[in-house]
Amino acid sequence: MRIGVFDSGLGGLSTLLSCLRYLPNAHFLFYGDSAHSPYGDKTASEVQQWTEDAYAWFVRQGVDAVVLACNTATSAAALPLREYADVPIIGIEPAIKKALMLYPEGRILLLATAMTVTGEKLRNLLTQLPNAEQRVQPLACPGLAERIESQSNDWQQQVQEYLHNHVLPFYSTDTQVIVLGCTHYCWISNWLSELNGRNIPTLDGNDGVARQLCRRLDILCLPDTPPDLPVEASIDFYFTADAAEKTQVARRLLRAHGVKT
Repeated sequence: MRIGVFDSGLGGLSTLLSCLRYLPNAHFLFYGDSAHSPYGDKTASEVQQWTEDAYAWFVRQGVDAVVLACNTATSAAALPLREYADVPIIGIEPAIKKALMLYPEGRILLLATAMTVTGEKLRNLLTQLPNAEQRVQPLACPGLAERIESQSNDWQQQVQEYLHNHVLPFYSTDTQVIVLGCTHYCWISNWLSELNGRNIPTLDGNDGVARQLCRRLDILCLPDTPPDLPVEASIDFYFTADAAEKTQVARRLLRAHGVKT
């Protein structure tokens, strides 16, 4: 079984980890569009075209399903892709529904890219879910994914400064949970949780994507809780720019979670 996982860069590795929990024996192809990352400040038409290019590449590799491990790409391209896709397309969306269920009171802070925050997909989601428009506070974080993606020598300092200057002011006393609307943000979930000293929980959509992937592949007997990660995994990496460097970073990030590739 061959599974394609697509993101604008390294963020989607967090989604890949969730998929590995349920499909440890599958062969994964990770496509990172590092030539155009980050997607959050691009136009919807650009993101749609790049996502369609990635899908075409996956089809040539003979994959059984494609995971869009990018909220921005899902928002811009999932629907048009599904109109002609020959293999299942599994998109990701912010875990707002789960947040509303687990935290029935208080404010939900949604952190996402500008395109996700202003996109029609999020507006529709907030309209459909009871009380979502009243309780969910969307916050666009331009430049945050780019800082995480860089993995430069001082990226952690850059991110910490960004969080204190641009995110912390939006934490309120009634903020109950933080929803991570960009897979890049999953790599700094601990920092976001502890930013104001209250240890606010964070939620992302990665486990839901992995479970939906299994359902689309007719793997229906899923455990109630995510299984442990495998020690080794079969993963090929493809990046559209700086491939050798990005592949090295990707392998390092996965090794930090105990997964050898």
